[in-house]
Amino acid sequence: IISIRDELQHAQSYMNIQKVRYKNKFQITFDVDSDILDCCIVKLILQPILENAINYGVREMDDCGEIIVQGRKEEDEILFTIADNGMGIPEEEIEFLLTDTQRVHKKGSGVGLVNVNNRIKILFGEKYGLHIESELDEGTTATIIIPKLEETAEINSDESNKTKL
Repeated sequence: IISIRDELQHAQSYMNIQKVRYKNKFQITFDVDSDILDCCIVKLILQPILENAINYGVREMDDCGEIIVQGRKEEDEILFTIADNGMGIPEEEIEFLLTDTQRVHKKGSGVGLVNVNNRIKILFGEKYGLHIESELDEGTTATIIIPKLEETAEINSDESNKTKL
């Protein structure tokens, strides 16, 4: 568990490296409300989603791809959306992205999204996690939903597994 500020710094550094690696084939925009920067988030949950946005979304595009990361508070939750204007995902594939670790993937291990979703649910409960929407040739949006927790909060995924932040 780290601050959203630190997670964003890691994600921005990762994307700077990827922009050089892929010779600026895509643009990245971070639009995160400043009032959530000191809240808590699971470490390394943005990077695997950004990696998927590059590998499956914008890397093969002829024109410049765009990835937008937004973060905001809604009542007692924090929502992050990572949207790309890439190739999109076939509808029949979406349901497997967050559950199936046995499938063979063209790029990468294919367990990044499953791992992110599982770690969020284990720490915060079943009502939280990752949701994916996509339309072919339009793009994909991944939404992370976590509770809004200040740095001194206590996580109660269950009574035997309390974590003090």
